[in-house]
Amino acid sequence: MIRVATQLAEQQTESVAELDVHALSYALRAAGAPYVRPRAWLFDGRQGEVETAKARMRRWLGSFSDGATRRCGVVVRQRGDSRMRVAALAVDVLADLQPLPTRARIGQWLEVRATLRVPAAEAKLVVLGPRGAPQPLPTSFDDGRVRARFNADYPGAWLVQLLGSVEGGPRPLLEALVFAGVEPPRTAAISKAPGEEAASTVGDPRAALYAMVNAARESEGWAPLARDARLEALATEHAEAMRRMRETAHDTGDGDLNQRLERAGFELYAGENVAHAGSAALAQRALWASPSHRENLLFRGYDAVGIGVAPDTDGTLWVCQIFSRSR
Repeated sequence: MIRVATQLAEQQTESVAELDVHALSYALRAAGAPYVRPRAWLFDGRQGEVETAKARMRRWLGSFSDGATRRCGVVVRQRGDSRMRVAALAVDVLADLQPLPTRARIGQWLEVRATLRVPAAEAKLVVLGPRGAPQPLPTSFDDGRVRARFNADYPGAWLVQLLGSVEGGPRPLLEALVFAGVEPPRTAAISKAPGEEAASTVGDPRAALYAMVNAARESEGWAPLARDARLEALATEHAEAMRRMRETAHDTGDGDLNQRLERAGFELYAGENVAHAGSAALAQRALWASPSHRENLLFRGYDAVGIGVAPDTDGTLWVCQIFSRSR
């Protein structure tokens, strides 16, 4: 944690909204920490403002919780002209991963073992290979222990994700990277989501996200999704609920997606992606990089989507995507 917080302190980033969550997550994995949903905090001020920085950091740490053991890293760097930067990184540890090699031979079978630190009704492992859609693995889940195997049968990076049905709905609990037949890069490669250039040509973040969703599907040869105003209203309501609760979750206290659809009178087969990022492009990049979220983006059975965006005061965006098909 300290190593990654040090990298944050030494970056030229002026605000948290500019941080690339994908790069932050990669830095954690490279440091041997398979934690998901890292939170970062930055403070730039005069050297005499230490107490101010401490008070603001305590408020920040109290503004979120995933209901698990928290680990933090805090670094202070002195800058010229009697100024300082404080960088903090925090994660809530939802699961522990037994050591998994970061390098593998092409075709090597790898065993994944994990232990949950939070209660979960279900858990499954999903792997995203160097190409194609994510693959759910046959998973053993007993008394909080998870086990599965996969074959790294193609050269490149393999992302392993543990997905659990916990309070607040299904969510990633840990992630790890394995490189088959190639050397791990020192820093995260900038893996843009298909169609990400739409974010630079479309001013409205919601419109940019719609364009990126369909560009992602087109990249795999799937049909585009129609924009559904009813789903958009529901997605916007949930994005605003996440902003109020300061939590990226499928259930912020008003029910999961199926319950919200039922209350709205919808009879649909549906799936949901949620994100919190510094921009529409970074939100889509994080969703595309996640096996469980990419599964929704590329599911051929969906024919419509509604996207909600709630801008925050710090410049970040809370995003909800609801995909559906008529029954």
